Amino acid sequence: MVMTMSEHEFTFIVSGLDPHADDFADRFFEAGCDDATLMLTHGLIAVSFAREAENYTHAVVSGYRDVRKAGAYVERFEPDFLVSKSEIANRSGLTRAAISHYVAGDRGEDFPAPCARVLSKSPLWDWVEVSDWLHRNDQVSADIVVNARVSRVINWFVQKEDKIPDAEKILLEQMKGVAAEPIFA
Repeated sequence: MVMTMSEHEFTFIVSGLDPHADDFADRFFEAGCDDATLMLTHGLIAVSFAREAENYTHAVVSGYRDVRKAGAYVERFEPDFLVSKSEIANRSGLTRAAISHYVAGDRGEDFPAPCARVLSKSPLWDWVEVSDWLHRNDQVSADIVVNARVSRVINWFVQKEDKIPDAEKILLEQMKGVAAEPIFA
């Protein structure tokens, strides 16, 4: 059976390395991050991948391993699972107007409620819930829902990693569950 490889884009925000060190870029290259772009942005180190893999989960997990091999500590994974209305439109390929109608309840029923910054002018939604709703309403593919779940799991994991024994083993188990979990749970 021939595996089809496709390219997946994602970013790890990392710390623990001096970006001004002579061997900074070499450490990542030698660790297997030769398909990543290293950036300094807003005082943070971003390792942005365009990685070929069988699927998004494999791409993200292998990228995580390679970043850790370089000696970096992963602070955050992007794309984040918290999204604005504008980001929902961008990720789904729908217009901002369509998303505003969904949010207001003018189209469709039971669009997910925001989960963060609820009282602000720019609330945030859980991309996992939104992508699942959009999938159930034939607006996005199941792959988008799975990728959203991967983003949530990897961000949960990196926030707890130093407190979990056998952290990488737990991550791999979680990722298998995310990919295998039915879309309509």
